[in-house]
Amino acid sequence: MDKRGKIGKAVLAWCLAGIMVLPGCSSADMPWNRQRAAKEQQEFDDMAEALFLEEITSDTLSLHFYIADPEAYGIEDYEVTLGSYSVDDTDEIMEEIQEIKDELDGVDYDLLTKEQQLTYEVLDYYLDTELASEGFELYANPLKPTIGQQIELPLMFADYMFYDKRDVEDYLELLSQIDTYYGEIMDYERKKSEEGLFMSDVTADEVIASCEGYLEEPEESFLTDTFSEKLAALTDVTPEEKKAYEERHLEIMEHDFIPAYEALIKGIGELKGTGKNDKGLYYLPKGKEYYQYLLSSTAGVTYKNMERLEKQILKRMNWEIQMMGETVSENPEVMEELDDYEFTLSDVDEILADLQEQIKGRFPEIPQTPYRLKYVPEALEEAFSPAACLSPPIDRPEDNMIYINGSEEYEDSDLYTVLAHEGYPGHLYQNIYFHESGVSHLRNLLKYTSYSEGWATYVEHLSYEFDNGLAPETGRVLAYNSSINMGISALLDLYIHYYGWDVETTADYLAEIVGIDDEEVIGEIYQQIIGNPGNYMKYYLGYLKIADMRKEAEEELGEEFQELEFHKFLLDMGPAPFSVIEKYFEEEYIKGNKK
Repeated sequence: MDKRGKIGKAVLAWCLAGIMVLPGCSSADMPWNRQRAAKEQQEFDDMAEALFLEEITSDTLSLHFYIADPEAYGIEDYEVTLGSYSVDDTDEIMEEIQEIKDELDGVDYDLLTKEQQLTYEVLDYYLDTELASEGFELYANPLKPTIGQQIELPLMFADYMFYDKRDVEDYLELLSQIDTYYGEIMDYERKKSEEGLFMSDVTADEVIASCEGYLEEPEESFLTDTFSEKLAALTDVTPEEKKAYEERHLEIMEHDFIPAYEALIKGIGELKGTGKNDKGLYYLPKGKEYYQYLLSSTAGVTYKNMERLEKQILKRMNWEIQMMGETVSENPEVMEELDDYEFTLSDVDEILADLQEQIKGRFPEIPQTPYRLKYVPEALEEAFSPAACLSPPIDRPEDNMIYINGSEEYEDSDLYTVLAHEGYPGHLYQNIYFHESGVSHLRNLLKYTSYSEGWATYVEHLSYEFDNGLAPETGRVLAYNSSINMGISALLDLYIHYYGWDVETTADYLAEIVGIDDEEVIGEIYQQIIGNPGNYMKYYLGYLKIADMRKEAEEELGEEFQELEFHKFLLDMGPAPFSVIEKYFEEEYIKGNKK
């Protein structure tokens, strides 16, 4: 049966007769197609928003950190829950992902706006990647020595903002669930153990050590301090209610929080010795495939041939080594300055203010947005990075937070470049720009760590050459050196987890490449990579992609290259798979800027 209808038959007749549409008009401009496009675009926006709301209401921590005022988004009744950590629901989850994929496939991509098309492509890649994770259900590592749930969850509680009384109630309910949530994680770890996929004894000891810092008395906990501080700032809670809340908090810390960590320590201790692998993912049944999945998931680029990735890293590193050598050769005095260099500024607020001035004209302008500085609680210093930037809720962009680690371990860190990474023009700047772009809420959930960390690493290296007190040549050499060191870490990540290097092979490499022969130091490096597979690579891979795109842009465009426009292109893309970004880079940025 011909279902085209009268209009469809008439259009077909015109085409067969060779009759042309009016000059300057496309079929999409015709009234019926404009109506169809508008309908398709609205339906796509509705689908994206429904996915966003469904995802963030699945656990209350996500809801709170993404939306400060749920009622403004029509979210009034929600279950207060930390969510679930179980493999029992895997089949159901995969079916749901496939249903979303099928729904997305039914969207007419050509009728979407340019912005919607980008969201479509980002979501499409994400769904394909998640579907490809089937079979890796027991390969995840929720408990890690430095970036595991046992460390990140207390930090999220410390940063759980109180906007009104309901937030306090939700917080206390969530905190009381932590023993149940960790119990599910331990059930997961026991299943890993049964399949021979449990962590090594060394990693287990490191995880246990990271848990022991949370066993202090409730009155002494940093969570008690942050709870009281946030509670005191509320105006819709009476003094009597505040006192009752504080007493309830102490009870939960004593009866739920501390026992939860005691149970983790006990459970991990009981499973010690069941891990059959003390080396990289390579030695697990599907280890190499899982490593490839990790890169696809965090970077949004699939390497079926990992030798190609290795060659790209080596090519970049060799170029930077060459450029560093040329800089030193032309400026021999740099070698002396490297031993005793200083940035002009050392105060955090002064550095951030200076960075905002330095980036003018090189990066797109953004609105002035406040931020708060906090120091990492002592209990978390050992397991925390030198600094971190936390994204604010989408409806409170002013709630930016930068954490500084005051540990002696990081007292020699270059605070200027660290704050360029976390502040301007790094994560803080990136977050503000993305919020101001007004893209689909769903894009906030489709995060690609390699994009955000790659950007922050790229601008961190640029900041070495800002007007910061360093001689330009010194800054350039330091930037190259930082990049090369990160490249070595990424290569080790690849060699250990994909090619199966053991500690002896790693030691030989480090001794030859960087002159490290201290067995204890080598052991620490090896174990750090073992305990956090893919971590170094996700940082470096993002930087590699951005740095290589810039190099190509400068070579292809020559005098037409404008740094500001290059940065604007990357920022306008937002968190996205690099496979998608590179397509837009070639088809729109390069071609659009060539004259």
